[in-house]
Amino acid sequence: MKQQGYRFAVNADLSKFFDRVDHDVLLRLLARRVQDPLLLRLIGKYLRAGVEIDGNVEATTAGVPQGGPLSPMLANVVLHELDCELKRRGHKFAPGTDAQRWSADEL
Repeated sequence: MKQQGYRFAVNADLSKFFDRVDHDVLLRLLARRVQDPLLLRLIGKYLRAGVEIDGNVEATTAGVPQGGPLSPMLANVVLHELDCELKRRGHKFAPGTDAQRWSADEL
């Protein structure tokens, strides 16, 4: 990267990202591209299904279920907005690449 004129590289860990995703924001972002209201409602129910802790079901008001089949895709919906904002502000990514992200579920 230094040979290409870059002086900085950023490695960021979004601590507790999966726990803090706002359901309403995520569903609004999904609705920009997903036209099926039944699918959006199903994803909303999936997000708000709750978790069982010591035999009691507790409501989930934020976050994406970690380890679930949808969590990497849902995370990318939100993180795509971050990528777009960074590009809008003039931040550049290494030539021939885009921002590289990995979720804990993918590692």
